[in-house]
Amino acid sequence: MRGGGAAWPAERLLLVVEADPDGGVRAARRGLHPQPGLVDAVASLLRGRCDIDQHTQPLGDTVRILVAPTGAEQACATLAAVDQERWRVLAGGGTAPVDRDVIVDCGRLRANSAAIDAARCADVTLLAARPRLDQVALLQARVPALRDADVDPQVVLIDDGPYAAEDVAAAAGAPIAGVLPGDRRTAAALNGETARQRLGRSRLLRGARRMVAELIGT
Repeated sequence: MRGGGAAWPAERLLLVVEADPDGGVRAARRGLHPQPGLVDAVASLLRGRCDIDQHTQPLGDTVRILVAPTGAEQACATLAAVDQERWRVLAGGGTAPVDRDVIVDCGRLRANSAAIDAARCADVTLLAARPRLDQVALLQARVPALRDADVDPQVVLIDDGPYAAEDVAAAAGAPIAGVLPGDRRTAAALNGETARQRLGRSRLLRGARRMVAELIGT
């Protein structure tokens, strides 16, 4: 969930893990250092002595991020070393456990993705799509493939389109977790692509906060 940290309740600690096999972009977009990050965290994890927060960087008072390497080859190799048990350790804070929520951005999740074990461990897996024919067709192929890989996804719809949410759910065979309004300017600001203005009242952020509240039961 890109920009998900901005919609998270301020009273809850949050860790964002960038786990896109195509490589990371958040360090560059947020003006963060490429290290420490996921590579260092996984290396420490494999040695059995990993305090995850030694490898994270702050995104705010209650949000920290574990950035991925920019190169796809290094990102894939790093993610391939993290099985389900290690993902659970990483999400829990490693040798210094932290009680917090975790968002793992797996990029374009496929059944053979190097990040698939992260999705297998997740309480909720979300696929973002627009209610258009091309993206509904992708969902029709992706959802059963992910289920075969022991991942049961839900769908977040972005913007309006020719298909209603219930029609997309029926075609994809997956429940709709939420419908977010199209707002390219706010989305670009949340992704760090443009300067942040006052976003708290944007339709996109309000909709994301409602969806997050439903997902985490607040």
